[in-house]
Amino acid sequence: MDEQQEEIAELYDLQDHLELYTRKNSMEIHGIPEEAYEKTEGVVLKVASALDVPLTPQDIEISHKLRRKGAKPIIVKFMSHKIKTKLYKASTKLKNVNFSDLFPSSTAATRVASGKIYLFENLTSYRRKIVNRANEMRNDGLILSVWTMDGKIFIKTSPEGRPTKINELEDLNYL
Repeated sequence: MDEQQEEIAELYDLQDHLELYTRKNSMEIHGIPEEAYEKTEGVVLKVASALDVPLTPQDIEISHKLRRKGAKPIIVKFMSHKIKTKLYKASTKLKNVNFSDLFPSSTAATRVASGKIYLFENLTSYRRKIVNRANEMRNDGLILSVWTMDGKIFIKTSPEGRPTKINELEDLNYL
């Protein structure tokens, strides 16, 4: 029975890694109301321009709204991993970008409905669960920061500490 449990856990891990690899060139854009745009590709290009990342329509394989409750994020798959990585690394500059900078002709109601703009990697459901739990711990003051890079989850517990890679949900119990 124990051997079967270990084999099942290993298969889940292999599936997660495979699914993560298929999402390697994808990213989610959150915080832009649907009323603000007609085409999702235009949003991707405006965000890239605001972050000073050169991007053309040919760099985008596909983009569309995700079906979620509430505000619908945009998912975009890039033609190459290098393009996605450049944009994701530049996302730290988003704290200086306002919605009205990207969409100056938007209505006042749309501006009010807009939130902060965020870029997230397109994580598997298991990795998203780990990040959400780590963010709860960050909000509780147990962790200093949480981030992802290429689907790998990293945390820092102190300003001078080294980042720790988190592979499983249980790893958060041993900080």
